[in-house]
Amino acid sequence: ITPADMDLVSVKNELSTYFEQPIDLYIINASGVIVASTFEAEVGMDFSSIPQFMKKLTNIRLGNSTEYDAIVTGLKLGEERKYGYIPTNDHEFILEIGINLQKFFREQEISKYPRFAHWYGQTRQDVSSVWIYDLTFLQASDIKTAIPGFSDYTYEFQEIEGRKNNLLKVYRGHDSIELAGPQKNQVTRYLYIPQINSSSVSSGLFDKVAEIVYSTGQMQIKINEALSRNIFHALLVIAVLVLIAFVIARYISRPVYQIIEDIEIIANGDYEHPIRRTKGFEFKRLQASIQKMVEKLKADIISIRQKTYELDAELQNRLRVEESLKAANHKLSLLGIITRHDLLNQITVVSSGLELIDDDIEKNEQNIKLFTMMKNSLFSIREIIQFTKMYERMGVDEPIWHNISLLIKETMVNFYSQPCEVIDNTNNLEVFADPMFNRVIYNLIENSFRHGGKISKIKFESFFEDDVALIIYSDNGSGILLENKEKIFSIGYGKNSGLGLYFIRDVLSFTEIEIRETGTEGMGACFELRIPHGKWRIRNVNP
Repeated sequence: ITPADMDLVSVKNELSTYFEQPIDLYIINASGVIVASTFEAEVGMDFSSIPQFMKKLTNIRLGNSTEYDAIVTGLKLGEERKYGYIPTNDHEFILEIGINLQKFFREQEISKYPRFAHWYGQTRQDVSSVWIYDLTFLQASDIKTAIPGFSDYTYEFQEIEGRKNNLLKVYRGHDSIELAGPQKNQVTRYLYIPQINSSSVSSGLFDKVAEIVYSTGQMQIKINEALSRNIFHALLVIAVLVLIAFVIARYISRPVYQIIEDIEIIANGDYEHPIRRTKGFEFKRLQASIQKMVEKLKADIISIRQKTYELDAELQNRLRVEESLKAANHKLSLLGIITRHDLLNQITVVSSGLELIDDDIEKNEQNIKLFTMMKNSLFSIREIIQFTKMYERMGVDEPIWHNISLLIKETMVNFYSQPCEVIDNTNNLEVFADPMFNRVIYNLIENSFRHGGKISKIKFESFFEDDVALIIYSDNGSGILLENKEKIFSIGYGKNSGLGLYFIRDVLSFTEIEIRETGTEGMGACFELRIPHGKWRIRNVNP
C-alpha cells in the first residue's frame, strides 16, 4: 500500500477518539519529505535541509520503536504541537502523529514565550516590543508563524527591514547583535537562546532568538535620572567630607601642628623650650611622652658632648703619639741607613786588607782555612746588613697585585749562569701581597741552588681548593729532612745567614698567606703557599 492509497482522514477520525486535543497525521518517506498529510499546508515539506533532524528520522524509520518529541512549534502556522513517530513494517515510511496543543495552552494560560515577553516588557519601561523566534523562520513563508504563541503576544507586530537576515546571523553565530532602529530613538537587540539538551527527537533543533526593541528616549531619561542622583550623592558626600575635615582641623590637626612647631624649635637647638599644652586626653599623653623624650635627648646630648670632648682629647693624644712615632721611625731609619753605610764601608776596607795580606802570607792549610773563615764571615755580615735594609721596608707600603709568571721571569735573570729548566704552570695567577713579595720568589729559587745540590729543574704550579688558591714551588734537589721542615723557618737556622725563609714567612703573613714545606727527603724540596679568598685572582688575557 502506498501513501496515496491510504485514507488518512478516516484513520485520523478513528484515532481522534483516543485524544482530547485535535490531531493530524503525516507520512514521511525515506528522503525526509512529507508525501501525505491531513494537514495539507505541510505536504511537501522537506526535512533533508535539516541534516541533524534528518539523521534522527532515518534512525527511527530503520528501527522498530516509537519515538516521541518535545512540544515544538509547527512549521506553517506556528502552533504548539507534540509529535510521535512510528516506523512502517517495511521501513520505507514514518507515520507521524501531531497533537495540536494550541487550544489547550490558551485554556490553561500556559503560553510560556508570550508570558515571558510580556513580563520582560513590564519590568523594563524602555522596552517597546519582545518577539521570540524559533528555527522555523528558515522555511516559513510568513515569519510570524516562527513565533510560538504569536496570537498571545501583547505587542503590535511591525515589519523590520533585514529581520530574517539578522535572525539567521544570530542563529548561525550563536551570538547576540545590536542594531539601530527600526525607528528613530530605538535600538533592536537580537539575543541567542540555546535549547536545553534532551533525548527528544528535535533536541538541539529548536534554539530561539529573542528580538527586543528598546526606546533610547526612555533609556536617556533613566540615564539622566541616574546621573542626577549620582551628582546629588556626590555633592552630599563632598559636604560630609568637608564637615569631617573641619572637625579634624579643629580638634586634631591644630594640636598636631602645635606639637610639630614645638618639636622643630627643640630640634633647632632650644632644648629648654617646653611642649605647649593641648586639648584632649590623647594629646595630653602625646605631649607628656614627647616632653619625656626631649628630657632624655637632653641628657643624651650632654653625655655625647662629654664623650666627644674625651674622644677629641684622646684623638689629639694619639695624633701626638703617632707624630712622635713617625719622628722616631724616621730617626731610626736614618740611623739604620748611616749605620749600614758605615758598616759596608768598613767591610770593604777589611775585605781589601785581606786581599792584600793574602798575597804576602805563606800558603799553608791553616792560613787558607783562616782566610776562608774570615771571608765567609764578611760575606755573612754583608748579607745581614742587606737583610736589615729589606726588613726595614717590609710592611711600610700598601700591598699590591703581583703576577707570578712575570716575577718568575724577572727573578731567573739573576740566575742566568745556572743550567736549569723552569716550568711555570701558574696560569696567569696574581697574588695580593707586600711589595717585597718578589723577594719571596727570589729566596725560594736561591735556596734551591744554594742548598739543594745539583738542581736541574724547578717548577711553579697553581691549584684551587674551594676559595683558596695554592702555589706549589718544587725542585729536584736533595730535599729537606722531616724533622727540619718547620725549623727552616726559624731565624738563624741554616748554613748561611738563616734569614731567608724567616723573611719569606714574615712577608707573606702581612696578607694572611701561609707557607709550609711538604716535600720528601731525597726527592726535592716542595713549598706550598696557601692564599686566602680575596687575595688572589686570575688575570684576563685578551686574545
